[in-house]
Formats: sequence, structure tokens, C-alpha cells
Amino acid sequence: MSREDPQLRIRLPVELKEKVEEAAKANGRSINAEIVHRLDVSFLKDIPTDQLISAKEAIQIVSKAKDELSAIIFKRTFAEINKKIRIGHTTFCVGLDDLELEGLSDSDYDSVFDLTFNRLRELGYVVPEKSVDAGGFLVEIPHQ
Repeated sequence: MSREDPQLRIRLPVELKEKVEEAAKANGRSINAEIVHRLDVSFLKDIPTDQLISAKEAIQIVSKAKDELSAIIFKRTFAEINKKIRIGHTTFCVGLDDLELEGLSDSDYDSVFDLTFNRLRELGYVVPEKSVDAGGFLVEIPHQ
């Protein structure tokens, strides 16, 4: 994005603005970049299945889809942790079968986990390396 791109002033409810700020911070983006990303992703669902897509457009769609996959894994992981700690669990299984991650290239596969695994490490959780596969992974609270 450049400074020459059109600008748009919008009004947001305070609660929505706070959610956007939190999401931007969690995803390492500016507020503007977070809003643009979320809008882009929302339009991915609008692509008709019978539309002919150029290779250049396909690459852009794949890139945005990888970002979306990364966000889904992040949200799913912390939702599972938050749910299970309330019932006394210290090990959490995050299921990802529905995301069909086995279709990704090795580098893309690794990159969709980066955001989640880095944040888990920062927060003191452990992800046993042998537990990670396309179907999901385990997260553990280390014994103190």
C-alpha cells in the first residue's frame, strides 16, 4: 500500500475500534493494515467457483488464504486453551483436520504455525515437536 492509495474516513463504534486495535497488535500489523487484511479476506469468499482466475490472481488469493489459516489456527488454539483450563486440563489438543493443511508446501505449512507457536512460547507453553502434524498438535503447560 502506498500513500497514493485512496483514503476513506469511517466511523466505528468504540467496541469495534478496540477489537481492531487488539487484533492488529496480536497480528503485528498497523490498524490500517488489519482493516485492509480483514476486508480482503472477506472478499475471498465472494469468488464464484466457475470464475476463471489468472495465475497472478491465484497467487494473491493463496497468500491471503495463508494469512487467514494462520489466524484460524491462532484463534482455535487459544479458544481450546481457555476452554480446557477452566476444567483443569494442562494438556490441550488442537484439532486442525478440517483445514486440509497437508495440501500446503513445506514452507507454507511451517509459516501458518509461526504466529501461534511464537505466541505460545512467549506465554510459557510447550508444543512437543513430535505432536505436530496436519491434523493438529498438542500444547502443554510445563510443570513448575
